[in-house]
Amino acid sequence: MARARPLALLVALTLAVLVACGDPTAQPAGAGEVAHLQVVAHHDDDLLFMNPDVRDGVRSGNRLMTVFLTAGEAGEPDANDYSAARQAGTRAAYARMAGAPDEWSGSALVLAGGRTAERYSLRSRPRVELVFLNLPEDADPRAEGGRGALGRLWRDRGGWVSVTTLVPTGGQVSEPSRYTGNGLIRTLVKLMEGFRPTVLRTQDADPDPDYPFWQPLHDHPDHVMSARFAEAAARVYRRSPDRPALSVVGYRDYNTETAPVNLSPEQQQDKVDHFAAYQRHDRLAHGPASYDRWPRRMYYRWDPGTSWVGRARDGRLHAFAVRGRDVVGWRQSGDGWESLAPDRPDGLLAAGLAVGTGVGGLTVCGRRLDHRELACRDDRGWVGVGSPDPGDARVGRPAVAAHRDGRLALFVRDARGGVSRVEQDGGGRWGAWDRLGGTDVRDGVSAVPGPDGVPEVYASTATSVVRWSGGWDASFPAVAPGGPPVAVAGAGGTTVVVPVADTGEVLRATRSGDSWSAPVRGPGPGGPGGPAAVVAHGAVVVVGRSGDGGVTTDASGTWAGIGGTPLDYPAAAVDSAGRVVVVLVGPDGRLHTSVQAAARGAFGPWRATP
Repeated sequence: MARARPLALLVALTLAVLVACGDPTAQPAGAGEVAHLQVVAHHDDDLLFMNPDVRDGVRSGNRLMTVFLTAGEAGEPDANDYSAARQAGTRAAYARMAGAPDEWSGSALVLAGGRTAERYSLRSRPRVELVFLNLPEDADPRAEGGRGALGRLWRDRGGWVSVTTLVPTGGQVSEPSRYTGNGLIRTLVKLMEGFRPTVLRTQDADPDPDYPFWQPLHDHPDHVMSARFAEAAARVYRRSPDRPALSVVGYRDYNTETAPVNLSPEQQQDKVDHFAAYQRHDRLAHGPASYDRWPRRMYYRWDPGTSWVGRARDGRLHAFAVRGRDVVGWRQSGDGWESLAPDRPDGLLAAGLAVGTGVGGLTVCGRRLDHRELACRDDRGWVGVGSPDPGDARVGRPAVAAHRDGRLALFVRDARGGVSRVEQDGGGRWGAWDRLGGTDVRDGVSAVPGPDGVPEVYASTATSVVRWSGGWDASFPAVAPGGPPVAVAGAGGTTVVVPVADTGEVLRATRSGDSWSAPVRGPGPGGPGGPAAVVAHGAVVVVGRSGDGGVTTDASGTWAGIGGTPLDYPAAAVDSAGRVVVVLVGPDGRLHTSVQAAARGAFGPWRATP
């Protein structure tokens, strides 16, 4: 609806209220404390699309808050009753994740501008909190302006459009609140200022256009808008230098139903059971097959992969991660690691960096989110590499490998479902993109130097693992991949390790000459995502995320947990002393490392570097 108040006065009044408001969260933040914040559109989005990550956060004992933007009422005639039932389902699911009684303390949360929301804390675990803003759901025609309330708020930046919230039956608020788009962003910023999260989990702000439903956004509009509002608030929140490091993790939503099952049977059952606790309260969350498909998968919007660590010419390992507009880095220093100064490329990069050493020194490559093109940085600085499909959201994250003469080759999954490549010349300048072909290639290709010194690439399709080395080769042992493969080169050939869909297992095989060894299939690490692998002392060491959210390794056919708490996936590398070093970025934003003391020996304690 139209706003009669001038924009300047509106902003001034809102800022005045922000200054006057106190901490809107129940738990004050301690210095260096881990805190998980989820911002989602609907009462089941976190359960369907962000688990097991949210479950691991709940069970960690750290502070955790989930903010639900909409009332989730859709077009139901008893909107306030139905919204209250969905809230009850959310509380039941979180209590089950926490292993605690479904008993909560509720209160009205006073927000910026005099708005109110509902806040619940789990009585036996008060560090677990749920906040319901109760904005109209996309399908509700009764909202001001009709359907699409969040979308209208997002598109309006003048403060002229506003909507009022619902008042769920029997809840903690008795009067509706009114929001503009900027008012919603300011409310989320204020929540962040009080809660001081180190992790922000969001939905998918830029869905893959290959998903044919829910056009034109290719996902539920509320999913997309909630992610955009959360990311906008995070950009404002990060402006203050006294805030803790904030890692933002986005998750794919509806389109996961078309992806391979990438959770183990145990994790699937755990996730299904948590969702079932919610379903008992939501009369509409039944029937469609999608409600069985979604809980069996979890995919990051931009998979971080495991190639974000590499060894520089001086022999020291370096690791890199995206944090906001910056690329943050760490390098080995003596017996430990040190932080590098944040480096800011020309545009925001997606998670999923690739590291290699080429003619320009240690090189980091990533995919820009604004122009959807590739960019790389070596000793000479950042340079744009373009894209095989400029502006297309389907271009994937990069993989790099070096020619024998030191020139790097960069590979991506392209918009046609194949693989494209760009290479450096002898001076380190990047050339033109070359399409290598292929069909049905999934994001997350793995590049490795071939036996002839020319980089080759491995990729998963829906039904197989394929290899490109001057042409496409589908001779890899039969397997239905549950995620990207990882390839490592050693004296005995190139070993490929790939998760097997819907089993929790991994399959590995080694190519020597023109043939593959007999495949070895066995238990996987237990958690989601593809493994990392390195060759050390003649053995392939595989590293992955365990079913309880930690790290586990396998160097001899048996997995052994080594602790750790990765934000997403661990990676591994071999340092100049021949030691296997496992690295992860934790939910505290710091790099954590564990070093194998001797060949095939135990890994040492985790050490953290800011």
